Amino acid sequence: MRFLLVLLALALATGLAPRATAEDFLTTASGLQYAITAHGPGPQPRPGQVVVAHYVGRLADGTVFDSSRDKGVPYAFTLGKHQVIAGWDEAFALLHVGDQATLVVPPGLAYGARARGPIPANSTLRFEVELVAVKDGSLADALAEAIDHDGLEAARRKFAEWQADHFSRYYPDEGQLNALGYRYLAHNRLPEALAVLQWNVEHIPQSAKLYDSLGEAEVKHGDAASAITHYTRSLELDPKNANAEGMLAELKSSPGAIATMQARMKAEDDLNAAFEVQQKGEPVPLDDLRRQVVAVVAGNPAAAANGGLVNNFLYLSEAVSLQGAVQDWKLFAASPSPKVREIAESKLGLADALRAPLELKFRAADGRDVNLAKLRGKVVLVDFWATWCGPCVEEIPNVVATYEKFHDQGFEIVGISFDQAPDAAHPAKRQKTADEMLAFTQDHRMPWPQYYDGLYWKNPFGQRFGIRAIPAMFLLDKAGMIVSTNARGAKLGAEIERLLAAP
Repeated sequence: MRFLLVLLALALATGLAPRATAEDFLTTASGLQYAITAHGPGPQPRPGQVVVAHYVGRLADGTVFDSSRDKGVPYAFTLGKHQVIAGWDEAFALLHVGDQATLVVPPGLAYGARARGPIPANSTLRFEVELVAVKDGSLADALAEAIDHDGLEAARRKFAEWQADHFSRYYPDEGQLNALGYRYLAHNRLPEALAVLQWNVEHIPQSAKLYDSLGEAEVKHGDAASAITHYTRSLELDPKNANAEGMLAELKSSPGAIATMQARMKAEDDLNAAFEVQQKGEPVPLDDLRRQVVAVVAGNPAAAANGGLVNNFLYLSEAVSLQGAVQDWKLFAASPSPKVREIAESKLGLADALRAPLELKFRAADGRDVNLAKLRGKVVLVDFWATWCGPCVEEIPNVVATYEKFHDQGFEIVGISFDQAPDAAHPAKRQKTADEMLAFTQDHRMPWPQYYDGLYWKNPFGQRFGIRAIPAMFLLDKAGMIVSTNARGAKLGAEIERLLAAP
């Protein structure tokens, strides 16, 4: 936990009240924790009303992943309509206008086992929030009802009426309208998506984000000229908009570029659907997805977006079958895209390790000798992590609970720390000595041995296995063979139980 002075400085910087202490929190039946740090005089919002709020969202290590304060615009959503994470719908129903509060939202009330942008999978999220206002009706909700019940043309007429009345009946929040446009885009209802996003641009013509969103819908619709116009406008309003810059460059790269971009969008949609299927334990159409991804990359090898697409495919491939993923690593290591080759080649460092029991020997930071060969007959987790790594810290309670549950049955953990040794010439917050790293493990009830050399990403074990992101969690069966490289969250306990039961 940070020192009080640091907390005060952060609170003053964000414009919110000081963070609550542990004893201030109330816990609801769902597991949501909340503490009101400043009381306001206004009413509580009712389901169906629009909540207007400021927030600062943080990961467990204090990293800010999003902030309406930084954007200078509060966020709006309709309470009880599942437009936000479940923890927010529950929490804001408990607040009054003017209240400031701290929320601690467990993964089950946030994004669960899926990563979302800078938020890792299985993350507990902490928010400092302020309920700024409550509005009676949402323009986005009214438009959605009109479109879905009366059709797009009827909705156009109603929008014109509401606009002529200066939206006196409905709150015209740009974020809600943008989200509605993306909802239609995700369901391939392109005329509806284009109409909503165009209305949003007309209503708020100085928002670079809105022109960016409209450009994306136009790419999906196949209208290259309009997409170029709106991405250009987005960059004029915000020259730092990297997404608009990349999309514009790709659109201008060749007359047929938009076809490849459309194919990439479809592949991304299909991958997202496949992730949902895989998490339910159902068969995944991996062969079809592979063909799609290969074709997209071949269509424009220089596209910056190829890296993210291939990363997502490889993650899915590894989740389906680690042995099968080796062939995908080799396939993409021969890709015409330099970025894709780099990603795949880094994975190949692990391919040799999958052919035989994993060999690993070292002297731990606390003096213990570690040799995986002596742990044959046990199920072992090799956890590549660091104290500065937010997702790693998020996972620690799950790892500790799993260790305490299965250790007596033959489960062991070996830690490989990516912490960086202190460097007086280049000091950084993430730097820790071996003793400081060990103190952290003691504070977090992590009794297993830890490798430490202070070399950060030059850690020889990380380089040997091509690890470019942590946590990387290698789960070994009783024979010492790697059976998973991403055993996190609920999957960890389930896999350990299965492996312990095997002969």
